[in-house]
Amino acid sequence: MKKLALIFTLFAVALTAAAQSEFYSDQFLGLPEFSALPVRLPTEYPDTIEVQVHVRIVYDDLQFIKKNESFTAKYSLDVVLRDKDENLSGIQHLERKITADSYQQTNSRVKYDQTCVVFRMAPRTYELRIDLMDHESRQSRVIEKKLTFSEDGWASDYKLGEVLMLDSTGTPQLNSGILKGPPLRVAYKLYSEKQEGITLFFRIEDEMEQVVKHEEIPLSGSGPFFSDTITVATSDIQQGNYRFILGSRRADKTLLRGYTFTLLQRNLPSYIGNLDLAINQLKYIASDDEYKKLMDAPPYRREALFREFWERRDPTPDTGLNEKMEEYYLRISIANENFSGYNDGWQTDMGRVFVIFGNPNDIERHPFDTHTKPYEIWYYYDIDRQFVFQDKEGFGEYRLVGPIWSDY
Repeated sequence: MKKLALIFTLFAVALTAAAQSEFYSDQFLGLPEFSALPVRLPTEYPDTIEVQVHVRIVYDDLQFIKKNESFTAKYSLDVVLRDKDENLSGIQHLERKITADSYQQTNSRVKYDQTCVVFRMAPRTYELRIDLMDHESRQSRVIEKKLTFSEDGWASDYKLGEVLMLDSTGTPQLNSGILKGPPLRVAYKLYSEKQEGITLFFRIEDEMEQVVKHEEIPLSGSGPFFSDTITVATSDIQQGNYRFILGSRRADKTLLRGYTFTLLQRNLPSYIGNLDLAINQLKYIASDDEYKKLMDAPPYRREALFREFWERRDPTPDTGLNEKMEEYYLRISIANENFSGYNDGWQTDMGRVFVIFGNPNDIERHPFDTHTKPYEIWYYYDIDRQFVFQDKEGFGEYRLVGPIWSDY
């Protein structure tokens, strides 16, 4: 976590639905945030199951150090499983190293490191504990989850693993938001010693449990393992909350696995609540001509021009996410959370510097010096700049001392 995170509360946009097997660490100021997804899968042995634990942490939640022309962060990961009697059932330790090409990447809430550990064990009840420690800050965070297995669904020769949503690169998704347009990609794994008479199917249900899509799936593989990635079109499904249900039927026994997801439209992101305000907030990065054009546009043209502005700055135009746009308005939100006073936080001197440059590498605070008013110095080592803020009136409103704003 950046050093500044001790005073900045990170802004999070929560999706309206979460996968059944998915869980997140709750927000805790100053500690590295990460998300994790345990996935239960069958093995060839009736008394053994496989548990994959996928862990993801975004770059901004790690402390990077500059080395030569790049930036490096390291963290350790301990994943522990204990049975109901607290006996140790499995433990894995990983050391991870991440390299970022620029200081901007170290502040990214979009770029992330993702890894996976795998356990094989008997299908019982377990307590899963995941401990992640950032090496540079020495801060750690723990999240825990109970894993349960029914004998009927796991301790047999007929087992259906949990479904796993994949992105376009085949990487497991650890959130429930799916962009409408690209297809759903769902990986499955089925084990059955008897290969005759198996029917595999899926259905998608809305919040009212109405089926909006249903198909039978041809088995892929020669058995006893069957695995594949299902591709499901989303263009004919309306925006909303849904549940993907995968089922396998053999004789009179049916196994079901579910995953809740939210289908999102390609419209303005949820963090843009007020278009006029969002346009006004572009003053820090838009050229004079761009800003005037946006501000002077009639209401019916403003959204289109706003989209065009950000499309020109989209680093990954072939995806549904505009990373620069998301990070910019995330900084606006953090500034409002931490610097608001007489004005909204993003309009203050500290807020403006934060929105433009992101988290400083370091902060030097002088709140009680004898012969001077309280002041702070923010250091940005990668651009060789520092910004001095002074509380001249003594009311906690720090004003910029130093560099001319028009330089930026």
